Amino acid sequence: MKILHSMAGGQSGGAEMAFVDMLRAQKQAGMDVVAMTRANEQRSPLIRQADIPLYELPFSGVFDFKTKRSIENIIKDFNPDIVQTWMTRAVQKTPAWHKGLPPFIKIARLGGYYPMKHYQDADYFIAQTPDLKKHIVETGRIDPERVRQINQFAEVGQAGGILTRGEMKTPHDAFVFLSLGRYHVNKGLDILLRAFQSVPGAHLWLAGDGPERAALENLADELGVMERVHFLGWRTDRADLLDLCDAVVFPSRHEPFGTVFAQAWAANRPLITTASQGPAQFVRDEEDALLVGIDDMPALIKAMNRVVRDHALRDILVRNGYERYLTEFTTQVVLKRTLEWYEA
Repeated sequence: MKILHSMAGGQSGGAEMAFVDMLRAQKQAGMDVVAMTRANEQRSPLIRQADIPLYELPFSGVFDFKTKRSIENIIKDFNPDIVQTWMTRAVQKTPAWHKGLPPFIKIARLGGYYPMKHYQDADYFIAQTPDLKKHIVETGRIDPERVRQINQFAEVGQAGGILTRGEMKTPHDAFVFLSLGRYHVNKGLDILLRAFQSVPGAHLWLAGDGPERAALENLADELGVMERVHFLGWRTDRADLLDLCDAVVFPSRHEPFGTVFAQAWAANRPLITTASQGPAQFVRDEEDALLVGIDDMPALIKAMNRVVRDHALRDILVRNGYERYLTEFTTQVVLKRTLEWYEA
């Protein structure tokens, strides 16, 4: 089966890394995969290293006619069975089948609550959560038979064993919380920093980048926690960070899916998360994670201190979370469901 993936993509972000992860997984599974995306110094090398043909296109605004023409030429040359688009810009720039192109199916993958007016020429849909499927069906007036809910897999890869806490300027015996995500107001990192002030002795690693970096650094300084908070920037060594941390905290205000919660399960790390849209549909409070309200700083303080102090609780969360990963979020499970949808 031949699959052409199309994504404009920002400089960094969870959806962008999910795009790369899916490309690499499908390639490893023996599918004939080609990628179209904006040039990016982080994603492009990872795609090429996987021996996946990559077309770097502008994916610019309304007067960008080059991208549409280029995509049509790529479709003619590659002759794909499936063209899968990721997010709004890609679905707008990528044509549906029309006379003059070889036959293919256009599938739109939605990982967010995007306006469905942009998606009307898609043949079929992949929704990352049950609620996103409901959004597609109800706001887009789409036949439910054209929509399949498929999780994003949460593989984190193997830790290289090279990174050390010393390199991270973190004491060997400190309890380390890891947060993965953009430095953006939606990620709730300001509340996390305020809560962290009341978790004595622990260290916090913030792996990501984004427009709120300066504001978050200033806040950490004002709170007097700068020596225990580590702003790591955007990282490609996710597996090593998960291997070295003691727990994952995911404090988002808005998170349509949020792969990080399942990655914590995959890495055998106890998870604390807020009840944002995505995690709230999957997480079972006190079983596989501690679930707290959005912007509920007292609850977040309590949860973080519980995880630090209660070894038995950590064991329960890790055991149950890993079982959820095995049954719902492995590459094998997600690829099987995706291939079944492609073939259907």
